[in-house]
Amino acid sequence: MCRWSNSAAGPHAVFLLLLAATAQATEPRVLSAAFLLGDAPLGEPVPMAEYTPPPEASPPRHRFSGVLRPQTTSADGFRLLQDEFDRAAAVGGALRSLPRFDLGYVQDGSDLVPQTRGVQRTDHPYWELILQPGRAWQEPGDGGWSRASVPFALQERAANCTHYGVMTWLFGDAGRVSRAAWQIVSETCAYLRFDAWGVIDGDFETAEVGAPAEAQIARFRRHEAARLPVRPLAALAEDYPGVDPASLGYADGLEQDDLTVLGVVADGIHYRSGCPTRNGPYPYCTSLPLPSYSTAKSLFAGVGLMRLEQMSPGASQVPIASLIEACDAERWGDVTLENALDMATGNYESVRPYEDEDAAGHLDFIFSDSHAEKLRLACGLFARRAEPGTRFVYHTSDTYLVGTAMQRRLDRGGRADVYRELLVDSVWRPLRLGPLLDRTKRTYDRAAQPFAGYGLTYEADDVLRAARWLMEGDGRIGGTQVLDRSLLDAALQRRPGDRGLEAGDARLRYNNGFWAYDAGPDFDCGRPVWVPFMSGFGGIAVAMFPNGVIYYYYSDGHLHRWGSGREAAHVIGDLCDEAARPAG
Repeated sequence: MCRWSNSAAGPHAVFLLLLAATAQATEPRVLSAAFLLGDAPLGEPVPMAEYTPPPEASPPRHRFSGVLRPQTTSADGFRLLQDEFDRAAAVGGALRSLPRFDLGYVQDGSDLVPQTRGVQRTDHPYWELILQPGRAWQEPGDGGWSRASVPFALQERAANCTHYGVMTWLFGDAGRVSRAAWQIVSETCAYLRFDAWGVIDGDFETAEVGAPAEAQIARFRRHEAARLPVRPLAALAEDYPGVDPASLGYADGLEQDDLTVLGVVADGIHYRSGCPTRNGPYPYCTSLPLPSYSTAKSLFAGVGLMRLEQMSPGASQVPIASLIEACDAERWGDVTLENALDMATGNYESVRPYEDEDAAGHLDFIFSDSHAEKLRLACGLFARRAEPGTRFVYHTSDTYLVGTAMQRRLDRGGRADVYRELLVDSVWRPLRLGPLLDRTKRTYDRAAQPFAGYGLTYEADDVLRAARWLMEGDGRIGGTQVLDRSLLDAALQRRPGDRGLEAGDARLRYNNGFWAYDAGPDFDCGRPVWVPFMSGFGGIAVAMFPNGVIYYYYSDGHLHRWGSGREAAHVIGDLCDEAARPAG
């Protein structure tokens, strides 16, 4: 092991003199080698181009394999732009600081692969950390040093807001590293927006590439190879004349400042927008870690119960009260897991859309990270008002009970892990989805109970390939039936006799964790055309059309309309024609 403590003195001071004598004639970087090896603060966020290789970049001369440990996590600057729930007052100064973390990477050519993937729990009172693969390169003007750039993200420990960052530093032989510049200037968060930036010194500890690192690299390569091919969103107009890519989302009222990413899958091609930030396009759009919010109700609770029902027939009809002692028999004795997944427990206060969900007590449930407290609130917030299975009232707390009940059903002497056993091992890994889905948000106590109704993190490619698999198949992977066919078909509107309950409108249904919308009247089809879709807080939609097209957007302006996506899907393949389906 070699250890190097960064300092502006010694070799760095000598290098600065050499750098001045060999300066390039090209436009200098703001985050130049002189800046990264100096001691000046970062006054403002810089253009995102500062974190990307220039056209004249070449492969890195040095190898970065080891762990960079920042000595400080405070920001040089912080600018609060929106704070709807007054999180700054609740959290205090900690909101402005990064969690303590190790930047552990192994290099694969020009790729920097994190040694730890997924959402990382920390000791920070508010933030968890996500590291994604970055890049290394050589460029003129850096005086022979190699340059690293990596994406990272901060995510709320009890909720799902995600704030996107980038970081860059120089590295050389014998474990030499510069200080690292970083900034956060974008997010998927409807109630908390800020810019943060700074420079941090760090210690670097090198490591030899061993079996664990080789396994990380091998998985990184497999995941890269499994991705859908990506084309720019504008290419939709070339491949499908009549589609107006520029109208997608914006025709529905989407604001540019609210967009994280938007796209369409057709004929096996992923047509994708860029990922805008307040300082230019995000350099790592392909691997952007997206918060699921309530799309987890479909992908975790919904698919999870389909998996459990396949493993243990009848599990979906077991009463909640028989599995969760905190839920009394009077309110929960006749409420099945499927009732709760359908948002049809019969326990509620108001039938007005989202009035219960937005109530103060329910917000306490969302932001609590104690399993006992979440159960107390989920079981006790609402009174019995109707028979189970007869009335749709949306409660994220009901889906939390589904996840807890599935965990209790598995049990295995208290050693069961509902997320890992039902989804990671059985579905996500066989589908070669990304490492972000290896983990989900959990309570911060001994129970470490997964949230089930929100809290997944994934790349756009992950959710799109999962959606394609669900829509185009019967719940099999490699010839093995992994999901219960009956629950799957009902969720995806393949059973005309089981459309699900009306969900606030005659053309909306909710069934087994999935929404559905009747698009038939939009195109005068003369018959219902049900479109299953997943939806998430703040402005997230993944619509799965019966002609094989998928339209999605991630945003945070509270937009929940996707008429422009329906129009595009109809142009690509006539939604009124049951036989219309793009090849692939």
